[in-house]
Amino acid sequence: MSGVRSQLILVGTVVLASPACSSSLNPFIDDVSYRPPTATIVSSPDCLAQSIYTGLTGSGPWDPALTSDAPDPGYPPATFQPVAVVRCERGTDEAGGMTVDSVRLEGNIHAVDAAFSADSKRFPDGVVASCVYAMDPPVGLWFVNEAGKAFRPAWPASPCGLQNAPMEALADLNEVSRSPHPTGIDNRYNTSCESSPYGQGFDNTTPEDVAAAEERERSQDGPVVPSLVMPIDDVDQLQLCTVRTSNPLAAEELPPDSIVSAAGTSTTLGRAESASIVRSVANAPLAPACNEISTRIASTELRRPDGSGRSFVSFELDGCQRAAGFGYYRAIPTEALSALTGIG
Repeated sequence: MSGVRSQLILVGTVVLASPACSSSLNPFIDDVSYRPPTATIVSSPDCLAQSIYTGLTGSGPWDPALTSDAPDPGYPPATFQPVAVVRCERGTDEAGGMTVDSVRLEGNIHAVDAAFSADSKRFPDGVVASCVYAMDPPVGLWFVNEAGKAFRPAWPASPCGLQNAPMEALADLNEVSRSPHPTGIDNRYNTSCESSPYGQGFDNTTPEDVAAAEERERSQDGPVVPSLVMPIDDVDQLQLCTVRTSNPLAAEELPPDSIVSAAGTSTTLGRAESASIVRSVANAPLAPACNEISTRIASTELRRPDGSGRSFVSFELDGCQRAAGFGYYRAIPTEALSALTGIG
């Protein structure tokens, strides 16, 4: 699945910042092309560089295996001929502890190289934009040549974030080897969390709302969440925060733009189970009209094992039993609901 159509995301607004045009809206402004500085080539890829390790685990620098920070990502050097990609990922060992894995990917490297060699784009000077998505690229990504030398490619930018083509090219590569490094970290025993279950809002819906959503989905009239932002089959372990509310508030009773935070119970699901839940919900039909109030809501942020992604999703575990964040409200499938209601 390359993207999820969303009812909750608005298109960006572009405003000219010059005094004569400060109130003018013009989404058709030409963008400006540029290239970041050329990347530094090093002797080998390194997923234990302190900056990459800490970005993946949130911990460090006490692991004695860590090396100094990796060089900054940059534009592909003209003379470098990549034969593989090494991606740094979070993994899990047999005991359930976190690892940092060095994963070698091969396949159509030419397509990946071409995607990362594209010019970056930005808005012209004097243009202020309110953009759509928060985008995080993989924490550690390396191009490797025949001699084993490597560099970190900079992710090509778009005026409102990052280009999606590199993610689509990387998705076509195949894993050929994996080298794990134990971290001593185990997130399964973190039992408390703080969640904002109404951050996306679960509104009461009418048959007219559902019919309008079905029509928009049939006509594909609406923004599509880029695959870089929305992991589906390649989602990492879900770290769900489940909140119980004895006196829940309906979304329409909350003040505008409010976010209700509450203490909850944290649960980490296995990667296979997490991928199954996310895939089934993303492909589920639209939820029917409903005005029930949920007393248990589980929420999480979807990311890949390489740290990319950044989509907040939430699940009503009772009441209307819907999922938010997967486009229009989705009806949570029976098996997914069973897995989700067993937590928290």
